[in-house]
Amino acid sequence: MAKGLQLALIAEHSGMEWTGVTAGKGEGPDAWPGLKPKTPFGQMPFLETPEDGTVGQSVAIANYMAAKANTQGATPAEFAMSQMCMAEGEDLYSIMGSKNLQRWKAAADRCSDEEVEAYWAGPVPTHLACLEALCKDTGFTTTGRTAGEIYLWGMLHQMCLMRSSCIEAFPKLAAWYAAVADEPATKKVLDGSSAIGELGQYFINNTSE
Repeated sequence: MAKGLQLALIAEHSGMEWTGVTAGKGEGPDAWPGLKPKTPFGQMPFLETPEDGTVGQSVAIANYMAAKANTQGATPAEFAMSQMCMAEGEDLYSIMGSKNLQRWKAAADRCSDEEVEAYWAGPVPTHLACLEALCKDTGFTTTGRTAGEIYLWGMLHQMCLMRSSCIEAFPKLAAWYAAVADEPATKKVLDGSSAIGELGQYFINNTSE
């Protein structure tokens, strides 16, 4: 999942035609050694377009797709809100990453249980409280489905996979999260039936309460 989930969700919610692959190991057209030379910065994810070349960096890809699909917000104020949601999604990802919760990290390199609990008790509710204050009945904008909101949803989903109760204290945020989760486009990406197929969870499951 990591950065791929958010982009797959934006693509599927756009209603536009798209295809996707996850980079495998070894050899072949979808293996990372063959894909890497195509990337602007030598890293995943990247987007190849028929008319605008190759786009790298997650936020740039998300914004490109939003511009193509007209999901940036109905007004300048909604555009700003969408961008705030996207930036907050990146902040949440950065905080998660700093705790060494990635599956590929060696157990010895991961944070202690106490540090992990401090993460769930401190930074997480602080960030979610800020989102709760901005969230309305429909989400953060009149549609609740701008690219930035979908990007944020993808990050929140990865957090909820680790600890499902993390948003329970924030009713408006939780209601919007549940509404997006219930949409066919979201379900299609999560169940592996979208154009990109199955996406593995990037962070370790941490469900202790």
